[in-house]
Amino acid sequence: MLRRLLDRALEIPAVYNLNQFVGEVTVRRYRRLLMEEVPFGEDTSVLDIGCGTGTTSSIVTGRYSGVDINPDYIKFAQRNYPKATFYHMDASKLDLPDEGFDFVTTIATTHHLSDAELEAMTLEALRVVKRGGALHLIDAILPMSPKDYGKEFFFRMDRGRFQRHLSELEAVVSRRANVVRHRVLIGPLHDVAYLRLVPKSDAAPISSAADLEVSR
Repeated sequence: MLRRLLDRALEIPAVYNLNQFVGEVTVRRYRRLLMEEVPFGEDTSVLDIGCGTGTTSSIVTGRYSGVDINPDYIKFAQRNYPKATFYHMDASKLDLPDEGFDFVTTIATTHHLSDAELEAMTLEALRVVKRGGALHLIDAILPMSPKDYGKEFFFRMDRGRFQRHLSELEAVVSRRANVVRHRVLIGPLHDVAYLRLVPKSDAAPISSAADLEVSR
C-alpha cells in the first residue's frame, strides 16, 4: 500500500524533481555519460525518450525534443523549458517521422519497461534517427558486483519493476539492434550503464565482454 502511494506521488512533477535531487549522485553519472558519449553540437537534433520533467534539455546543445508518457511531466516541461519541444507520447508508438533526428537518447527509462516494451522502444528510436545516428541508452543496472547487496536492495525498491543486470539489458535490446559500445560507471547508489545501439544492418556488434569499460 505504501509503495503504491509513493509510486503515485512520483507521478507529480514536483515530487519527481525532488526524487531526482535526492538521487543526485546517480543523476550526475547519467549526465556525465550523456555529455561524454553523445556528440552534441549547435546544429544537431536530439530526441530524448522518457524525458520526465525536461531537465536534461537545460544541458544539451542543439535542438532538443523530449517525449514522455506522463502528461503532467510534459506540461511542466513546456512551462519551464520553452526553448525545447515536448510531446506527450508512448515511446513504443512514436507519432514522429522516419529519420527526423540526429541522435536519440533515453535516460533512466529501461527499468520501467518490460522486455516487449523495451524492444518496441528500441525499434521506434532507430526508426526516427537519421542514417548514421544511434540510440544512446543510459540507465541504472543491477550491481556489477554480486556482493553489493545494499545497492541491489535499494534499486529493487524503485517504482520501475524491470531492473536488469547489464547482460540482461544487452540481451533484450540486441534482439532489435546491435550494441556497438558499452560502458559502466560504478556508483554508491547505482551502477550506471551506457549502450550505443544502431540498426543491425549498420555495424557489427561488439565482440565480447572484453570491450566493456568500467570506471567510477
